[in-house]
Amino acid sequence: MNFRDKQRIISRYNRRLDQFGDTIETMASGTEARRAIRFQIMTEVGMQSNDDVLDLGCGFGDFAGFLTQSDINVNYCGYDINPNLVEVASMRYPSQKFEVKDILNDNYPVFDYIVSTSSFNLPLLHQDNYDFVESLLLNCYNHSRKGVSIDFLSSYVDFNSEEGFHYEPEKVFKIAKSISKSVKLVHDYPLFEFAIYLYKDFDGWSEK
Repeated sequence: MNFRDKQRIISRYNRRLDQFGDTIETMASGTEARRAIRFQIMTEVGMQSNDDVLDLGCGFGDFAGFLTQSDINVNYCGYDINPNLVEVASMRYPSQKFEVKDILNDNYPVFDYIVSTSSFNLPLLHQDNYDFVESLLLNCYNHSRKGVSIDFLSSYVDFNSEEGFHYEPEKVFKIAKSISKSVKLVHDYPLFEFAIYLYKDFDGWSEK
């Protein structure tokens, strides 16, 4: 992500944190019920207990709490570019691991699954959103053993949102297919959003 966009986004959430404290309003992700739908979609990529899972753009780390409540006992790790959000996450879930990290600029290990929800829906001012998504998906794919799950605001909406960036699902699907032959687009849940799953190419796919 362009440095200026990164700093702008960090500042945005710092302002919201000052205003709303460690509540869901800071994350600007809607109600807890809507968030629970998103979290469930993330797990349906194929996540199982004992998987190593990276929660990218973890915010307050509430996906870790959802996994525990759902009896999905993974080896969880949360990354976020905002140190203040990571500090709250570490206090809220002290048994989990959280780090301040920008995966496009920092080294990090391989996980079974990399997931991210409501993290990349702001319009970028200094970089094309689709170019960013291509770099993001490729990076995540290369650091996953089993798969990647990321959600986005959809362009198929009945309202106009100036604050959010609404992605065309077809464009994101095309980007994903340029990275992996095994891709799933999920656009049937009751939110104006969609998720893209990328799986590792099948063993022997290229064999003749």
